Amino acid sequence: MKIFDILHNLRIQYKLFFSYTAVFIITIMLGSIIIYSIAQQSIESNIESELKNSTNTILNMVRTSAAVSLKNYFRAAAEKNKDVAAYFYHQFQQGILTEQEAKQEAANFFHSQTIGASGYIYCIDSSGVIKVHPQKALVEVNISEYNFAREQKKNKTGYLEYDWKNPGEESERPKALYMSYFQEWDWIISVTSYREEFSELVNIDDFRQSILSLKFGHTGYSYVMDLNGNLIIHPELEGENVMNEKDADGRLFIQEVCRLKKGKISYPWKNPHEAVAREKLVIFNYIPEYNWIVFSSSYLDELYAPLKTIKNAIFFSVVVSILLLFPISLMISSSITNPLGELMKQFASVPDGDFTFRIQPKTHDEIGRLAVYFNSFMERLQSYSNNLRQEIFERRQAEQALRLSEEMFSKAFDLSPSGIAILSWDDKRFININASFLTNLRCMREDILNKSLKDLDFFLTPSGYEEMFATLKITGSLNNYEVQSITKSGESRLALISSDFIELWNEHCILLTHKDITEIRLLENKIMDISEKERRKIGQDLHDDLCPHLIGIEVLTKVLQYKLESEYPKLSKSAGNIRNLIKDAITKTRGMSRGLCPIHLVEHGFEFSIKELARNTEHVFGISCIFKCLCPVVFHDNSDATHLYYIIQEAVYNAIKHGKASRIIIDLSLMDGKMILKIIDDGCTISNISHTKGMGLKIMGFRAKKIGASFDISPNKGQGTTITVTFRKDMQKAGISYA
Repeated sequence: MKIFDILHNLRIQYKLFFSYTAVFIITIMLGSIIIYSIAQQSIESNIESELKNSTNTILNMVRTSAAVSLKNYFRAAAEKNKDVAAYFYHQFQQGILTEQEAKQEAANFFHSQTIGASGYIYCIDSSGVIKVHPQKALVEVNISEYNFAREQKKNKTGYLEYDWKNPGEESERPKALYMSYFQEWDWIISVTSYREEFSELVNIDDFRQSILSLKFGHTGYSYVMDLNGNLIIHPELEGENVMNEKDADGRLFIQEVCRLKKGKISYPWKNPHEAVAREKLVIFNYIPEYNWIVFSSSYLDELYAPLKTIKNAIFFSVVVSILLLFPISLMISSSITNPLGELMKQFASVPDGDFTFRIQPKTHDEIGRLAVYFNSFMERLQSYSNNLRQEIFERRQAEQALRLSEEMFSKAFDLSPSGIAILSWDDKRFININASFLTNLRCMREDILNKSLKDLDFFLTPSGYEEMFATLKITGSLNNYEVQSITKSGESRLALISSDFIELWNEHCILLTHKDITEIRLLENKIMDISEKERRKIGQDLHDDLCPHLIGIEVLTKVLQYKLESEYPKLSKSAGNIRNLIKDAITKTRGMSRGLCPIHLVEHGFEFSIKELARNTEHVFGISCIFKCLCPVVFHDNSDATHLYYIIQEAVYNAIKHGKASRIIIDLSLMDGKMILKIIDDGCTISNISHTKGMGLKIMGFRAKKIGASFDISPNKGQGTTITVTFRKDMQKAGISYA
């Protein structure tokens, strides 16, 4: 630490001197190291490449020479056995042997020979049938299905490699053969051996001298060894086993090479006539068909001799450069520090806190520009000082407003009459809840805080949780989503859920409101029931009271018309007009009574009532109103039929009044065992209707919920609107059956 303190407190002149010197020395050293490393890598790469190429050349040489030697061996054996077959055929021609005896003698001679360790001689004819084989189970077996047999049938003479599995063997093994054709008996005489035994058949003298003639450096050489450590070809140790040889460090490097089979290895090796061990590099490759490893080796000190020259040249260059650096660095640092000293004196004369001070530049070099930068810096400081004061003032106001906003939100959250909760989106865990939410669920804060909504018995049915959050994920928000919830005491309550996504404390959360509408819904049901009763009462009064009175007046008017007809024709005509008006009143009163109390639902059924509604619509409004019902149904609950009737009636009325429709289709159909009602019109689309949130649509939606159905209103693709009512339950559970 003291050294760093001393360096830190040095004058700039000396800092520059030491900095230049250190940077230059480090640069020179790094450059030298890089140059040396590149040269070393290049030499190593060339050495390794040369050894690899030599190893591959040797490998190809050995493989080619061995292959030629094997082919010559196989061909000689095949021709020799062909001569033997010819000899026994001559015995047959002279009558010494029968043809069968001659063939058997030839086969016995073939069987008496082995090619390598387990190779043998066999014969097939031109049709692919084996005529001679050591395995008697294969004699007279047609092997034309094999590719090599088809090649033999085609060529009859030549060299061939293939895979074969004899009876009793578990898997196929690679083999090679040479075949010669004996035409008199139609025998393709085949001399074959397994490729793993080729090493026993190769004549090493064919390529020994070619391998030993290769040299690397002064003492590098190539050699060949099998996997058992036996040196097949070596300048000095040929025929010896070196499997347990160790290097100067005691490592069994030969065993490591036999395990790797291919690659490179370096190891320290001390020759008998040398005082110390030298590092040796070996590149080796594997010939699998002979289980041989080919080596190219050389000592590293012989290969890296050029690097020593490069190292000496670099060292001399570094020493000379450092000696020249010292005086040059002192001169450069002095030319910089002297003007800086004068500028520092002017800086020292600036009063504290005075951002209006400026320096007059005297030169146009870096020192002059430093003075200009100082003046610019002072101007910015002056501007920043003014802006900072303004920002501090504004930030204090913003912080005060934020605290007020947070306080207002906290109070609104806690005092809201609706239940409000904040949940994490990932695990649906309650983060915060207000008192109204706890009141709605009849529970304490500790009962649900930091607990997952899924783990609480919040929904009446298990599917309620999945359905609500699936809808929220698709739509992005919920607005007055109706659910059946359960309080802590087990009481079932009806609630409206509204929710949306918010970011809170860098966490994706849900803001959820819970409004208990159980009492409201009960009150709505009571109001609806009272309304229905009043509607029926008014309709019944119109039908049973007013209509008979009007009919009586019409009859009296008719009698009066007859009496006045002979004496007062004009009065009789007026009485007739009055009678017609009374008839119209009777018709309208009956229509009103049926609209208020559709008693024909019970008398004639739902389908008849809708058909009559369609006819009356066409008659009164002069538009097309079509009712389609492919599967007539019967409602066992007249209340459900009445609600559905009023939904259709209200939808038709809205389409005519607000949509200005000229064509209406009432479609009643079934899908997956559930009844679906559609009212389709060609009037204004839903986006152009000004009363889409009117009381009529709300009542229709309420009636749909009363009968356990969903209510949807949507615009058509072209023009008009479609209202869809879908029963959530199948027909049997909904109390509906086929007519």
